[in-house]
Amino acid sequence: MCTSFRLKATDGTVVVGRTMEFPNTMGTKVTVLPRGYQGTGTGEDGPGATWTSTHGVVGMDAFGQPDSLTDGMNEHGLYAGLLYMPGFCDYTPATGADPASLLSIIEVAAYLLGTSADIADAKQALAEVTVWPYVFGPFGFAPPAHIVLHDASGASAVVEWRDGTMEITDNPIGVACNWPHIDWHLTNLRNDINLSEKNPSPISIEGVELSAMGQGPGMIGLPGDSSSPSRFVRATAFGASLRTVATGAELEMSALHVLNNFDIPFGLIREDDDPANDDHTLWSSISNLAAKHYVVRTYDNPIPQSVDLTTVDFTTPGAREVPLPDGTFASLTV
Repeated sequence: MCTSFRLKATDGTVVVGRTMEFPNTMGTKVTVLPRGYQGTGTGEDGPGATWTSTHGVVGMDAFGQPDSLTDGMNEHGLYAGLLYMPGFCDYTPATGADPASLLSIIEVAAYLLGTSADIADAKQALAEVTVWPYVFGPFGFAPPAHIVLHDASGASAVVEWRDGTMEITDNPIGVACNWPHIDWHLTNLRNDINLSEKNPSPISIEGVELSAMGQGPGMIGLPGDSSSPSRFVRATAFGASLRTVATGAELEMSALHVLNNFDIPFGLIREDDDPANDDHTLWSSISNLAAKHYVVRTYDNPIPQSVDLTTVDFTTPGAREVPLPDGTFASLTV
């Protein structure tokens, strides 16, 4: 369960917010992939596609594997994130594909961020690889996911696999959740075009004036549950209703407050009676694609941790992983 959205400021800044929900933390660390990083994809019987990164990357990995980024951005302002998509993801079979083109889904974000400066580059890079249903060891199956892309121009796209074919769909609204496919979500928005950030005007019935009860009734009917379709509608409504801000710094704060509305506490969603299977918000990220800020906060530490990509050393060879700090409430002297 994940929610992703894009916001824009009047100065042209693009900021992406995203939550990551899963039952366990997957050993996630903040990861730095330098320029010149040698990436290797997974093939059926050995190595698959290989690439050399031309752009420095910062993101969140999984299970301590640097190539396995689930979220991140590069120094040119391209963002890529994996969102889980069970039941609606059919990767391209490896049979018949060039072995040197093969990538698993968990390697796609690192590949795109390392080799692409914007979405146009990413589309071209995707045309050169085959994403196949590799069984990822820690999962025991091929993780079903789609890829969300944003760049500093404000362009957005979603990469999905349907019936064995990769589809890249431009996404002008800039919102993505889990399942089903993006075209369904965009059509489903038509069911909620009555929603408004404005309070309804009073009406009169038989001389009796009826006015709104308090503030906010224009959004009565906005879905509040945590299902993927409901979160998509809610994220779209927030993005469309925010007051425009002038700068990226203000927009980062706007994104932080929008993310608060998608924070899922431990226990709210239950697969069964085993707490180990409960989805909850493990972490959230904010990517300022203009200022090159990558901000992360975790379930155990809600204090945002910011990385300024313009000051990161992207020249020293080798991937670097940085554990996120555990959270405690800070003492306040009063």
